[in-house]
Amino acid sequence: MISDRALLQKHSSFNIGDGVYYSLRKNIITLNLKPGEPLNIKTISEKLNVSRTPVRDALIKLAKEGLVDVVPQKGTSVSKIDLKRVEEERFLRESLELRAIEMFMGIKKESDIVRLQSILDMQKECVINNDLIALQEYDDEFHKVFFTTTEKNTCWEIIQSMSGHYRRIRLISLWERPIITKVIDEHKKILDSIVKGDVQEAISLFKDHSSRIIVEEKELMQKYPEYFRLQSEDNFLIKDFLSMM
Repeated sequence: MISDRALLQKHSSFNIGDGVYYSLRKNIITLNLKPGEPLNIKTISEKLNVSRTPVRDALIKLAKEGLVDVVPQKGTSVSKIDLKRVEEERFLRESLELRAIEMFMGIKKESDIVRLQSILDMQKECVINNDLIALQEYDDEFHKVFFTTTEKNTCWEIIQSMSGHYRRIRLISLWERPIITKVIDEHKKILDSIVKGDVQEAISLFKDHSSRIIVEEKELMQKYPEYFRLQSEDNFLIKDFLSMM
């Protein structure tokens, strides 16, 4: 169910099409719209109180990002999480962030360390309040510091725009309490290495932090199979596409 109509009014700089797109994208990324959930243009336009055209345009844009599946004779739905895409998105993020951390270590200021500690404290507060959406947002804020300090904001925007599958599996992973504990602990260790000024340790810890999801994927897929795309589904979509040619 779409819960973000207010987003259309909140950002006055958005046109209607932008508002519909960002509303749908947010609902998909935060799992308010579940992987595999059908999407009906008429229903969405009524919930957001807009015409069908901007909804249709938004769905086309989201389909290009791999967040929506449009299958002829089958309908439109939120894409299931594709582990191949998760790995590519993780690779993109790790590649850019490793370089950002290396640069960050050479120019960091005390205010940056204070900022990271503040974010870590807020993450702990989110755990107490069981606010997983906010926890993930602060997780992103923690990593964003490396890019803002090094003035690599465009790199961060690319990561955010190209990480829909990776962000969703990360959020699902936070449904598991032991994983939440690991996230907080790993962030603390990364921060400790930054305070010490140990570049190699910081990079090593980040690599471990980034690759953790690879170990967790199998368990998450077994526990929530309905949210993940199987190889057989990929073959079906290919056959359906070829039948149109």
